[in-house]
Amino acid sequence: MTKIQDHRVAAGFIDTAHIYLKAGDGGNGASSFRREKYIPYGGPDGGHGGRGGSIWLEASANITTLAEIACHPHITASDGTPGGGNRKDGAYGTDKTVYVPCGTVVKRDGVVLEDLKEHGQRFMVARGGRGGRGNTAFKTRFNTAPKISENGEPGDDFEARLELSVLADVGFVGLPNAGKSTLLSAISAARPKIADYPFTTLNPNIGIVNHKGKSFAAADIPGLIEGAHDGKGLGVMFLKHILRTKILVHLVDPVGFGGMKPEKSVRVIEKELKDYHPLLAKKITILAVNKSDLPEAAKVQEALAKKFKKREIFLISAATGKGVSRLLDHIIKLLPTVKQKDLYQAAADSLPAAVQPKRGFTVSVNEDGIYTVRGAKVEKLIAMTNFNQPDSWDRVHRIFKTIGMDKALRKAGCVEGNLVRVGAREFQWSDAPEPVGRPGKFAYKYRKFDQEFGDHCGN
Repeated sequence: MTKIQDHRVAAGFIDTAHIYLKAGDGGNGASSFRREKYIPYGGPDGGHGGRGGSIWLEASANITTLAEIACHPHITASDGTPGGGNRKDGAYGTDKTVYVPCGTVVKRDGVVLEDLKEHGQRFMVARGGRGGRGNTAFKTRFNTAPKISENGEPGDDFEARLELSVLADVGFVGLPNAGKSTLLSAISAARPKIADYPFTTLNPNIGIVNHKGKSFAAADIPGLIEGAHDGKGLGVMFLKHILRTKILVHLVDPVGFGGMKPEKSVRVIEKELKDYHPLLAKKITILAVNKSDLPEAAKVQEALAKKFKKREIFLISAATGKGVSRLLDHIIKLLPTVKQKDLYQAAADSLPAAVQPKRGFTVSVNEDGIYTVRGAKVEKLIAMTNFNQPDSWDRVHRIFKTIGMDKALRKAGCVEGNLVRVGAREFQWSDAPEPVGRPGKFAYKYRKFDQEFGDHCGN
C-alpha cells in the first residue's frame, strides 16, 4: 500500500486530505467609562470586539487535485481586534478562502458537511467567533455603571477530511489492459499513459469528448480486479470516482486477463461495482468489446450477446477507431435520459453525529467525582466570561440559576465542595443560600439575564 501511495504522490494526483481548521477568535470587549472635564456621569463607553475571520471553501474548475491542500493542511483565519474606550469597536478578522476542486466532499467525524460540485460554490467550513460585548451593552436602569465585559467567542477549531470524487458524465471501467486509456485518448484531447502492460493507469484521467455537436466529460479509472472492493489492486482507491458518473462503459478485453475468460470478467467487474456501492449496480452500463482487430473479438461479442440478451454489445477498436463513432452515438443518446435524482448524493451516506446538545445541557460525573456540564451555550458562556471582573462571577452564577443548572447538579448528587467542570473551567460547588433582596427586583434581573443569555450566546 505504501508503494501505491508513493506512485500517486509522484503522479501529482491526491484525492484525500486531512486539514486542520482554526477560525479567528472574536476580540474582547472593553470595560471603560467616559471621563471628561465638566461632564459628570459620563457612563460606560466600552466598545465591542471585532468578529473573528471565518474559513471558506470554494470549488474551482481550475483545480483538479487536493495536492496543494494536502501539503499545507493547517488553515487559520485572523482574530478580531479588541474594543476600546469611547465606544470604539474592534476591527473584524479577515476571512480565509481555500480553493478546492469541483467534486470535493467535506467531512467531519465521518459526517458529510458539504458537497462542493459546481464552480464558484462556497461553503463556510469554520465560523469565526463573534466579538465580546463592551460594558455599554450591560447598562440597565438598575446598573448604570456596569464593570463587566465579555471575552471574544473562540472560533471553530477542528479537523476535517476532504475527499475528491471527479465529476465526469461517463466512466470507463474494466480489467487491466482493456484499452480504457487508449479509448479516452482517441476520443478526447486527454493524453493518459498507455503501455502494453497492466496497471499503466495510476490515477483517473478526464477528457472532454465532442461528438456531433454534443460534449461530455469522460474518465478512465485504473483497472479493477477481483476483490477490488476489499482493497485488492489499484482500482479500490478510485472506485469512488465513478459514483457520480451518469453512464458506465465497461470495456472487455477479448483476450481476457490473468487466465479469466472475457465472459466471466463481465460478471466479476459488475459484482465488484455492486459490492462497493449498490448505486453502481443501478447505473446504465454499456458493454463494449475492445480490440476488434483481434480474431477472438467477434467470438467474444457473440458469446456475450447470448448471455446478455437484453443488452446491446458493441464491438470497437480504440486503436483504429472502428465502431467508436457508433458507441459515441449511443452515449449521447442515453445521457439526457439520466435523471438527477438517480445520481449519487454524498449526504445520503452520512451517519448521525454524536454532537453535544446545542440547546440545554447535560450533567455527568466521572470516576474522580468531577461533575461535567456539557452544552454548546453554557460552554460558550464560560469561554466568553472575563473572570478577572467580580461582576462577571455574579452574572454567571445568576445565569446558572436561571437555566436550572444548580437544580440539575443537586439532582445528580453534587454536594458542597465537589468540583464542577464547564468547558475549560473548573468550579468548586457551593450550595450557599441566595442573598436576601426584594423579590420583584431579583426576579426581574433573572428574566433580564435569561433573555441576554438566549440572544447573545445562541447559535
